[in-house]
Amino acid sequence: MSDEQHCIEHLTVINNVEYTLQSRTVETEDGQRHSEYRVLLDGHEIKGWTHGEILPLFGIGRS
Repeated sequence: MSDEQHCIEHLTVINNVEYTLQSRTVETEDGQRHSEYRVLLDGHEIKGWTHGEILPLFGIGRS
């Protein structure tokens, strides 16, 4: 899966800086699923894909 496929993007502003939050669900070979997120600034990755769900921390649900 490419980074852009099957991910949800949300823009957020923290301390007057606009970040892009990306969240996706990954399925492992054994069929288990987990959530991952990453953070972009001006299109550049500043935090790589990390296990966990970030969107609820910002009050954002999956649509």
